[in-house]
Amino acid sequence: MNKRTMIFVSLFAVLILLVTACTPVKTEPTQAPATTEPTQAPVPTESTGNIDCKGSTGGQISLMGVWSGDEETRILKIFAPLTEACGITFAYEGTQDLTAVLATRVEGGNPPDITMIPSVAALAHYKDSLIPLKDVGAHLENYDPSWLKLGSVGGEVYGVFVKTDIKSLVWYNPVEFDAAGYKIPTTWEEFVALVDQIKADGRVPFSMGMESGVATGWTGTDFVEDIMLRTQGAAFVNGLATGDTAWTDPGVKEAWEIYGKWATDPSYALGGAEGTLTTFFVNAIYPVFADPPQAYMVKQSGFAGGIAKSQYPQLEFGTDFDFFVLPGIGGEKVEMQVGGDLMAVFNDTPEVQAVVAYLTSEQGANAWAASGFDLSPNLRMDPAYYTDPISAAKAQALLDAPGVAFDYGDLLPGGMNVDEFAGITEYVNGGDLDTILARMQSRAKEVFGQ
Repeated sequence: MNKRTMIFVSLFAVLILLVTACTPVKTEPTQAPATTEPTQAPVPTESTGNIDCKGSTGGQISLMGVWSGDEETRILKIFAPLTEACGITFAYEGTQDLTAVLATRVEGGNPPDITMIPSVAALAHYKDSLIPLKDVGAHLENYDPSWLKLGSVGGEVYGVFVKTDIKSLVWYNPVEFDAAGYKIPTTWEEFVALVDQIKADGRVPFSMGMESGVATGWTGTDFVEDIMLRTQGAAFVNGLATGDTAWTDPGVKEAWEIYGKWATDPSYALGGAEGTLTTFFVNAIYPVFADPPQAYMVKQSGFAGGIAKSQYPQLEFGTDFDFFVLPGIGGEKVEMQVGGDLMAVFNDTPEVQAVVAYLTSEQGANAWAASGFDLSPNLRMDPAYYTDPISAAKAQALLDAPGVAFDYGDLLPGGMNVDEFAGITEYVNGGDLDTILARMQSRAKEVFGQ
């Protein structure tokens, strides 16, 4: 089970809890916070006459993904211009058990034409069944090389990311920052100093929460990755997913220790170790925007903005709540940690070529932006098409980054991501770090055959 699926399960669980939850301080969101509806009708991207139908005069595409409900509505809306211009229709199959369903379909010789996969590892697994995207009209020139590398196997691009969320963000309340005299840090050193200053002032710097059902611990591993991106660099981080970086490396230990210092001490994190371990990751967002604030920052992915707005609808983005990107050492720009879903192709038909060409084009990217369905990593995407100001700001932050580093937890093979979740949970609960990292290295040797 990949992290996106595990997180979905946790989010579904909290929706059930909403019916019965009762708390004297605050109420839960009333809907899943992954996306927000645009505040106005999407701006048309271009006339459908500019769409290249690749010779198709109408046909059906079988499309498989993990999306359902509102998400399914959004993806089909993005493809609506193709239906209008080319007569192409879509038979969409959404399943949260995509790994098993896709495997059955491929092994049975009946794969979908196109699949949207939230797993880079699946590309290598299905490489012999997939079609290189350059052969089906993909505009690969519209993507940063770091994105294309993530979708490549053996130097050939088999998958291109169509949807992403960014993770290297710290959410805060500008009003409270101004009142306390805190400035947005522009270097990693200033960020660490800010954390210590908030603590010295008798306030709590962080609200943390890693409880997420079977995926408990993922918020901690995301934070550790962002620390390593700044202290060790992207190549070092990516090495954990390939076996080239040892879990016992001093750079790994240093990052875990920095996170552990903040996550376990009640003067740094709300509730200390117990609060970090037992607070549901969604609930960890609320204290920063409470009145008065119970903590001053929460390090969380882009979806936190939608959660904050749903919980406190009176707050205005940019005025009452905002984010800054974790800065690098000396102010150096650092690769943005991301997660996302990529498009891969099993069958080559004119209809498939039209879909691939459209979705990787400027027009397709802008249609994605206008739909409000997270972010498009397409470099030709114009942030002006985001009708939600939170998404527009996130899109600009992604464009400003020098590249991307995929959440390595989603790249770890052999179930090592689950081992890492368990390890960081054990560490925050008082476990011995050297023992935990040695165990992770032992697992890595087993998985990578070293």
